[in-house]
Amino acid sequence: MALFPPIDSLPQSLSLSDLEPLESLAQCAPVDDANVSRYYSLFIYCLIINDDIEEARFLLKRASAARRTISADSTEVTDTIAPLSTARKILTSLWTKNYVEFFLTVEAARHSVPLESPEANMLRTLADHVREANYSFVSRAFLSGALSDIAVYFGISEIDAKEFLVQKGWRVTDELTVRAPALSKEPTKAAAQQKARLDSLTSLITHMQRA
Repeated sequence: MALFPPIDSLPQSLSLSDLEPLESLAQCAPVDDANVSRYYSLFIYCLIINDDIEEARFLLKRASAARRTISADSTEVTDTIAPLSTARKILTSLWTKNYVEFFLTVEAARHSVPLESPEANMLRTLADHVREANYSFVSRAFLSGALSDIAVYFGISEIDAKEFLVQKGWRVTDELTVRAPALSKEPTKAAAQQKARLDSLTSLITHMQRA
């Protein structure tokens, strides 16, 4: 069987280009190789960070088949497949939009690995990515709302959510409610340039008609 490289020998900041070429080795590695489950979990996290959750789900199925020790819906865990089981919980909670479970699982996973490990770095990036993506949704969906409702999307306390939103320009209308920043009425630079071009074209057409 092929030997899979130790995860700790890989770069700490991993990208898809680092991980994708290793899948063929992972599929041929011994079932009890803990490095392989770590690899698959990192690959799944990296796909989510790159906004490819569908491919992350397909990867979980491929990993489950290759490992033959965990199915996509299994709750059984051993030491060698624990990283893959955690990745499954994270992926499932994100797919079902259970953000409370997502952030709790990510936080628990971060505390279960060494601070300087590839997993710690990837999980930190994953949490930040989902938090920012959820902010984009919240900023479109809410003109105002209760902190308790909005904080769920960020996986932080109401106090931290209030601070986070204030930094983004939101106003606190009382201790429990926040209001989104008003939309700017000033034209963007691109809109101003487009208007200038249109005005110039209109002026040219008018001049030609008068000639």
